[in-house]
Amino acid sequence: MSDDPRLVAIGRAVPERTFSQAELYRHNPWPRSTLLDRLFLESPIATRHLFVPPDFWNTARTVGETNAAWRDGALSLGGAALEDALDRAALAPTRVDFLGVTTVTGYATPGLDLLLAHAHGLRPTLQRAHFNNIGCHAAVPLLRTAADHAARHPGATAVALAVEVCSACFSPTADDPQSQVAAALFADGAAAAVVSTTGTGPRLVDFASSFDFAHLDALGFDLTTDGFRIVLDPRVPDHVGAGIASLVADLLQRQRLSPSDIATWCFHPGGSRVLDAVQRGLRLDDASMRHSRRVLRRYGNMSSPSVLFVLAEALASAPPPPDSWIVLAAFGPGLGIEAALLRTDAR
Repeated sequence: MSDDPRLVAIGRAVPERTFSQAELYRHNPWPRSTLLDRLFLESPIATRHLFVPPDFWNTARTVGETNAAWRDGALSLGGAALEDALDRAALAPTRVDFLGVTTVTGYATPGLDLLLAHAHGLRPTLQRAHFNNIGCHAAVPLLRTAADHAARHPGATAVALAVEVCSACFSPTADDPQSQVAAALFADGAAAAVVSTTGTGPRLVDFASSFDFAHLDALGFDLTTDGFRIVLDPRVPDHVGAGIASLVADLLQRQRLSPSDIATWCFHPGGSRVLDAVQRGLRLDDASMRHSRRVLRRYGNMSSPSVLFVLAEALASAPPPPDSWIVLAAFGPGLGIEAALLRTDAR
């Protein structure tokens, strides 16, 4: 149908500086241990991009200084991803009717949505939404919000922008395995999706969510006097793996589909154990996981932008065949799984 919302373009941005895991290992603030050796030197991650240099890890700082570093990075990366997306869609900034922004790694009022709109020439009459404190899976419900706006306003342009500066959140005083895992895994980046009923691109057909309230506190952030401290239960991959099959089945059944009907799978690269658990839970082959694993290897876990990086990678490197289905799924605090179903056009 002509009025179905479509994913017209995805713009991406990462900090200019690329670090290998070996480089970051040399900067970590903890004494050498078997755990750190495994996390950094035996990681499936090859490189990550950090806005805040790694020597920041060893510097005592206030919460205000941490948040200022996040703000600088979020405005820089978010603006670059927004401009990249609009360039790819061949749209002027004044054509944007709706801007949705999500972040979990910092705080600003006015929010990033208005700060970015003002800095990049968007209209002061645009509609907007700002999602704070959702986490790694936030891009999917934000994409749903953009699609809802586009569906209600045929011809309008909606943008969903996810931006995170995880490097600003690394706590120099947190001496626990969860913080060490975070320092070896997370990175910085931004992704912006342009959604409209006009233009080309896969249609956004449906969305689904599932939350495991029994493990509500398994993943998240604690805000302390030193800044953010990660909450990362080591059983998170098992919980995600246990829940992914039923959520995907519910999403697909509404379109009378089964997993064998899906041409392209795009999962949030939350870590190799998470991807392993998802692969087992859905009984997928290695080829189905290649886009997610490639993004994990090149970028690490950038939190909310990551799943859009995977989708952009899939669409660019291995375009799905005409009239085929795509599943997008991300995982985060709640303990939640957020998924979307997309379809390419027939010839």
